[in-house]
Amino acid sequence: MNDYVTALLHELDVAAPQLAPQSIFFGGGTPSILPVALWKIILDALAKNFPTPPREWTVECNPATVDADKARLWIDTGVNRISLGVQSFDDTLLQRLGRIHTVAEIESTVGIMRAAGLDNLNLDIMFGLPGQTMEQWRDTLRRTLALRPEHLSAYCLTLEEDTEFWRQFQRGALRPDLDHELAMYRLLIETLAAAGYRHYEISNFAKPGRECCHNIAYWEGKDYLGLGPSAFSTVGRRRWENIADTIRYTAAILEGHSPVNFEEQLTKKTKFGERIAFGLRMLDGIPGHLVHPRWDSEINALLADNLVHWCNDRLQLTPRGLLFADEVAAEFVSY
Repeated sequence: MNDYVTALLHELDVAAPQLAPQSIFFGGGTPSILPVALWKIILDALAKNFPTPPREWTVECNPATVDADKARLWIDTGVNRISLGVQSFDDTLLQRLGRIHTVAEIESTVGIMRAAGLDNLNLDIMFGLPGQTMEQWRDTLRRTLALRPEHLSAYCLTLEEDTEFWRQFQRGALRPDLDHELAMYRLLIETLAAAGYRHYEISNFAKPGRECCHNIAYWEGKDYLGLGPSAFSTVGRRRWENIADTIRYTAAILEGHSPVNFEEQLTKKTKFGERIAFGLRMLDGIPGHLVHPRWDSEINALLADNLVHWCNDRLQLTPRGLLFADEVAAEFVSY
């Protein structure tokens, strides 16, 4: 961990003179597992490089990896948003997912964060889990709302290769039920709308004014810089990825080498197509001038299939289009 932090801060020092970040997001694995002493080193380095804090500063956490000292350090240093990987409020399902926390630890962690002064909390939850019943999903939504998060992200389980669920699927022991998943998604939308949350992106819901500006920047095609192992960056038309393996990433930097493992130059068409495809994930859609006249024929076909519609000269997904968003996106990024 010490070597990793040393390498990470070296990468930051190289990049910092060119940066004026509008948001900072610690994500991906479990950054909250770092001990307080190392977090203090990272946060001190960020304060030195960026004396004006960004408007949004998020740390992703897993329950049971946060104590009061860590929470107070984050909040006192400028972290103003926490994203907690809850996934479910059913201990049996949490064990099935291989999560290390319990429902009791979820509620305890939220209490710790609130006591530290946090007023912008996101909870990540999942549906379509193996064996998950509609009643379990309804209970997860009920207990999620009882914690009064300002933001919610809800994702359907995706079967990724090289995972235990994928192997079960290959053996025929696991069979996704698309109708069941669709019913869960519809219940999610109805329940959160009734609770006052704005559905602003396919998988994201927020109280008014609490939308995640960091993720919106991705969907709007803004530049972003990723630091650390496996981090992606896109600046202009250049996109690159750091070495994924933490030990190899750390060794490369400490030995004076570049941590970049892969890079590509995006074509103008690809960059523009991605802007449209990702922008359509947001329920506000995209302004018409981005798609006229280049994609008129594709849009006419999507209109005929009731997948998109026009509203105040913005192209938006219809309720049906939300269910086929990947297919809609493919119309704009395949050449």
